[in-house]
Amino acid sequence: MRAKIVTSCVATLIAAASAQSLKVDYRTERKREGDFYTMEIRTPRFPTEKSVGALANREVDAIVNQFKRDFLQAVAENRKSGYRVGEPFQLQVRPTVSIARADLISLHLEVFWWAGGAHPNTYLRVVNVGLMNGKPRLLKLRDILERGASEQEVMRRVTERLEATKRQREPSEEPWMPEGGIPREYWNSFILTPRALVWVFEPYAVGAYAEGAFFIRIPYSELQGLVQTRWLPQNAPRR
Repeated sequence: MRAKIVTSCVATLIAAASAQSLKVDYRTERKREGDFYTMEIRTPRFPTEKSVGALANREVDAIVNQFKRDFLQAVAENRKSGYRVGEPFQLQVRPTVSIARADLISLHLEVFWWAGGAHPNTYLRVVNVGLMNGKPRLLKLRDILERGASEQEVMRRVTERLEATKRQREPSEEPWMPEGGIPREYWNSFILTPRALVWVFEPYAVGAYAEGAFFIRIPYSELQGLVQTRWLPQNAPRR
Protein backbone atom coordinates (compact mmCIF):
# COMPACT_ATOMS: atom_id res chain seq x y z
CA MET A 1 0.00 0.00 0.00
CA ARG A 2 2.81 2.36 0.91
CA ALA A 3 4.56 1.63 -2.40
CA LYS A 4 1.40 2.57 -4.29
CA ILE A 5 1.14 5.84 -2.37
CA VAL A 6 4.80 6.69 -3.05
CA THR A 7 4.43 5.85 -6.73
CA SER A 8 1.32 8.02 -6.95
CA CYS A 9 3.09 10.93 -5.23
CA VAL A 10 6.07 10.67 -7.61
CA ALA A 11 3.75 10.66 -10.63
CA THR A 12 1.93 13.69 -9.27
CA LEU A 13 5.20 15.58 -8.72
CA ILE A 14 6.41 14.76 -12.25
CA ALA A 15 3.11 15.93 -13.74
CA ALA A 16 3.23 19.15 -11.69
CA ALA A 17 6.81 19.84 -12.79
CA SER A 18 5.90 19.23 -16.44
CA ALA A 19 2.97 21.62 -16.17
CA GLN A 20 5.11 24.50 -14.92
CA SER A 21 5.08 27.50 -17.21
CA LEU A 22 8.33 28.55 -18.86
CA LYS A 23 9.45 32.14 -18.95
CA VAL A 24 9.44 33.42 -22.50
CA ASP A 25 11.65 36.30 -23.57
CA TYR A 26 11.58 37.99 -26.95
CA ARG A 27 14.24 39.55 -29.10
CA THR A 28 13.75 41.86 -32.04
CA GLU A 29 16.09 42.30 -34.99
CA ARG A 30 15.63 45.33 -37.19
CA LYS A 31 17.51 46.14 -40.34
CA ARG A 32 16.93 48.78 -42.97
CA GLU A 33 18.79 49.70 -46.10
CA GLY A 34 17.55 53.14 -47.07
CA ASP A 35 14.26 52.91 -48.92
CA PHE A 36 15.22 49.61 -50.60
CA TYR A 37 14.27 47.06 -47.95
CA THR A 38 13.39 46.64 -44.29
CA MET A 39 13.45 43.64 -41.96
CA GLU A 40 11.77 43.38 -38.58
CA ILE A 41 12.03 39.97 -36.96
CA ARG A 42 10.66 39.18 -33.51
CA THR A 43 11.39 35.74 -32.08
CA PRO A 44 10.68 34.03 -28.75
CA ARG A 45 13.53 32.73 -26.60
CA PHE A 46 12.95 29.88 -24.19
CA PRO A 47 15.15 28.83 -21.24
CA THR A 48 17.97 26.72 -22.63
CA GLU A 49 18.36 24.76 -19.40
CA LYS A 50 15.10 23.08 -20.37
CA SER A 51 15.65 20.63 -23.21
CA VAL A 52 12.36 21.52 -24.90
CA GLY A 53 13.39 25.17 -24.79
CA ALA A 54 16.74 24.54 -26.42
CA LEU A 55 15.18 22.54 -29.26
CA ALA A 56 12.39 25.10 -29.77
CA ASN A 57 14.98 27.90 -29.99
CA ARG A 58 16.95 25.97 -32.61
CA GLU A 59 13.87 25.22 -34.67
CA VAL A 60 12.67 28.84 -34.59
CA ASP A 61 16.15 30.02 -35.59
CA ALA A 62 16.29 27.53 -38.47
CA ILE A 63 12.95 28.70 -39.86
CA VAL A 64 13.74 32.40 -39.47
CA ASN A 65 17.26 32.12 -40.89
CA GLN A 66 15.96 30.35 -43.99
CA PHE A 67 13.46 33.15 -44.63
CA LYS A 68 16.19 35.75 -44.07
CA ARG A 69 18.54 34.08 -46.53
CA ASP A 70 15.84 33.74 -49.17
CA PHE A 71 14.65 37.33 -48.68
CA LEU A 72 18.13 38.84 -48.86
CA GLN A 73 18.87 36.80 -51.97
CA ALA A 74 15.64 38.03 -53.56
CA VAL A 75 16.37 41.70 -52.84
CA ALA A 76 19.95 41.25 -54.06
CA GLU A 77 18.59 39.94 -57.35
CA ASN A 78 16.17 42.90 -57.48
CA ARG A 79 19.05 45.30 -56.97
CA LYS A 80 21.11 43.61 -59.67
CA SER A 81 18.26 43.76 -62.17
CA GLY A 82 17.30 47.32 -61.19
CA TYR A 83 13.82 46.25 -60.12
CA ARG A 84 12.20 48.63 -57.64
CA VAL A 85 8.72 49.51 -56.46
CA GLY A 86 7.24 52.53 -54.72
CA GLU A 87 7.92 51.22 -51.20
CA PRO A 88 10.69 49.21 -49.54
CA PHE A 89 10.70 45.45 -49.86
CA GLN A 90 9.76 43.96 -46.49
CA LEU A 91 10.30 40.93 -44.31
CA GLN A 92 8.44 40.76 -41.01
CA VAL A 93 8.26 37.85 -38.57
CA ARG A 94 5.84 37.82 -35.65
CA PRO A 95 5.49 34.94 -33.17
CA THR A 96 2.52 33.72 -31.17
CA VAL A 97 3.32 31.33 -28.32
CA SER A 98 0.25 29.35 -27.28
CA ILE A 99 1.82 26.98 -24.73
CA ALA A 100 5.19 27.10 -22.97
CA ARG A 101 5.61 24.33 -20.40
CA ALA A 102 8.54 22.29 -19.16
CA ASP A 103 7.33 19.35 -21.28
CA LEU A 104 5.65 21.16 -24.20
CA ILE A 105 6.12 24.26 -26.32
CA SER A 106 3.72 25.19 -29.10
CA LEU A 107 3.83 28.31 -31.27
CA HIS A 108 3.41 29.64 -34.74
CA LEU A 109 5.30 32.26 -36.73
CA GLU A 110 3.59 34.66 -39.10
CA VAL A 111 5.94 35.74 -41.87
CA PHE A 112 5.05 38.72 -44.07
CA TRP A 113 7.12 38.75 -47.26
CA TRP A 114 7.21 41.40 -49.94
CA ALA A 115 10.02 41.15 -52.45
CA GLY A 116 8.10 42.07 -55.57
CA GLY A 117 5.55 40.19 -57.63
CA ALA A 118 1.78 40.49 -57.92
CA HIS A 119 1.22 40.86 -54.18
CA PRO A 120 2.86 40.33 -50.77
CA ASN A 121 2.77 36.85 -49.27
CA THR A 122 2.06 35.62 -45.76
CA TYR A 123 3.55 32.36 -44.55
CA LEU A 124 2.65 30.47 -41.38
CA ARG A 125 5.06 28.06 -39.69
CA VAL A 126 4.43 26.00 -36.57
CA VAL A 127 6.81 24.68 -33.93
CA ASN A 128 5.68 21.96 -31.53
CA VAL A 129 8.27 20.49 -29.17
CA GLY A 130 7.43 17.91 -26.53
CA LEU A 131 9.20 15.52 -24.18
CA MET A 132 8.92 11.92 -25.32
CA ASN A 133 10.67 9.24 -23.28
CA GLY A 134 12.54 12.01 -21.51
CA LYS A 135 13.93 13.54 -24.71
CA PRO A 136 12.75 16.63 -26.62
CA ARG A 137 11.22 15.96 -30.01
CA LEU A 138 9.50 17.90 -32.76
CA LEU A 139 5.91 16.68 -32.57
CA LYS A 140 3.85 15.55 -35.51
CA LEU A 141 0.15 14.77 -35.43
CA ARG A 142 0.72 11.04 -34.97
CA ASP A 143 2.89 11.75 -31.89
CA ILE A 144 0.07 13.33 -29.91
CA LEU A 145 -2.64 10.81 -30.79
CA GLU A 146 -3.68 7.82 -28.73
CA ARG A 147 -2.40 4.45 -29.87
CA GLY A 148 -4.67 3.21 -32.61
CA ALA A 149 -6.23 6.63 -33.21
CA SER A 150 -6.52 7.59 -36.85
CA GLU A 151 -4.85 10.65 -38.35
CA GLN A 152 -7.37 10.39 -41.17
CA GLU A 153 -10.26 10.66 -38.70
CA VAL A 154 -8.80 13.79 -37.14
CA MET A 155 -8.19 15.37 -40.54
CA ARG A 156 -11.72 14.46 -41.64
CA ARG A 157 -12.98 16.62 -38.77
CA VAL A 158 -10.59 19.41 -39.70
CA THR A 159 -11.81 19.25 -43.32
CA GLU A 160 -15.45 19.46 -42.22
CA ARG A 161 -14.70 22.47 -40.03
CA LEU A 162 -12.74 24.13 -42.82
CA GLU A 163 -15.64 23.72 -45.24
CA ALA A 164 -18.07 25.12 -42.65
CA THR A 165 -15.76 28.10 -42.10
CA LYS A 166 -15.62 28.78 -45.84
CA ARG A 167 -19.40 28.67 -46.05
CA GLN A 168 -19.65 31.20 -43.21
CA ARG A 169 -17.27 33.56 -44.99
CA GLU A 170 -19.10 33.36 -48.32
CA PRO A 171 -22.64 32.08 -47.71
CA SER A 172 -23.71 32.76 -51.30
CA GLU A 173 -20.96 30.68 -52.91
CA GLU A 174 -20.14 26.99 -53.00
CA PRO A 175 -16.77 26.72 -51.25
CA TRP A 176 -13.78 25.42 -53.16
CA MET A 177 -12.15 22.53 -51.29
CA PRO A 178 -8.86 20.83 -52.12
CA GLU A 179 -9.41 17.77 -54.28
CA GLY A 180 -8.65 14.71 -52.19
CA GLY A 181 -8.90 16.65 -48.93
CA ILE A 182 -6.35 18.73 -47.07
CA PRO A 183 -2.87 18.04 -48.50
CA ARG A 184 -0.84 15.76 -46.23
CA GLU A 185 1.93 18.34 -46.04
CA TYR A 186 -0.43 20.42 -43.86
CA TRP A 187 -1.56 17.64 -41.51
CA ASN A 188 1.18 18.65 -39.06
CA SER A 189 0.45 22.37 -39.38
CA PHE A 190 -1.27 22.60 -36.01
CA ILE A 191 -0.64 24.24 -32.64
CA LEU A 192 -1.83 23.23 -29.20
CA THR A 193 -3.70 25.90 -27.27
CA PRO A 194 -5.26 25.84 -23.79
CA ARG A 195 -8.65 24.69 -25.13
CA ALA A 196 -8.17 23.31 -28.63
CA LEU A 197 -5.97 22.06 -31.42
CA VAL A 198 -5.75 24.73 -34.10
CA TRP A 199 -4.67 24.06 -37.68
CA VAL A 200 -3.09 27.05 -39.38
CA PHE A 201 -3.31 27.31 -43.15
CA GLU A 202 -1.51 30.09 -44.96
CA PRO A 203 -2.94 31.68 -48.14
CA TYR A 204 -2.89 29.22 -51.07
CA ALA A 205 -2.69 26.19 -48.73
CA VAL A 206 -6.37 25.26 -48.91
CA GLY A 207 -7.82 27.92 -51.17
CA ALA A 208 -7.19 30.90 -53.40
CA TYR A 209 -4.95 33.72 -52.25
CA ALA A 210 -7.98 36.01 -51.93
CA GLU A 211 -9.47 33.68 -49.30
CA GLY A 212 -6.57 34.48 -46.98
CA ALA A 213 -5.40 32.36 -44.08
CA PHE A 214 -7.51 29.92 -42.10
CA PHE A 215 -7.24 29.03 -38.43
CA ILE A 216 -9.35 25.92 -37.87
CA ARG A 217 -10.09 25.22 -34.22
CA ILE A 218 -11.07 21.75 -32.97
CA PRO A 219 -11.86 21.80 -29.23
CA TYR A 220 -10.32 19.05 -27.13
CA SER A 221 -13.83 18.08 -26.08
CA GLU A 222 -14.37 16.93 -29.70
CA LEU A 223 -11.11 14.96 -29.73
CA GLN A 224 -11.65 12.80 -26.68
CA GLY A 225 -10.24 9.35 -27.26
CA LEU A 226 -8.04 10.67 -30.07
CA VAL A 227 -5.52 13.00 -28.42
CA GLN A 228 -3.35 11.73 -25.55
CA THR A 229 -4.32 13.44 -22.31
CA ARG A 230 -0.64 13.99 -21.43
CA TRP A 231 -0.48 16.82 -23.96
CA LEU A 232 -3.60 18.58 -22.74
CA PRO A 233 -3.47 21.60 -20.44
CA GLN A 234 -4.67 20.90 -16.91
CA ASN A 235 -7.95 22.75 -17.47
CA ALA A 236 -8.75 21.02 -20.76
CA PRO A 237 -11.68 18.57 -20.90
CA ARG A 238 -10.73 14.95 -20.28
CA ARG A 239 -12.54 11.69 -20.50
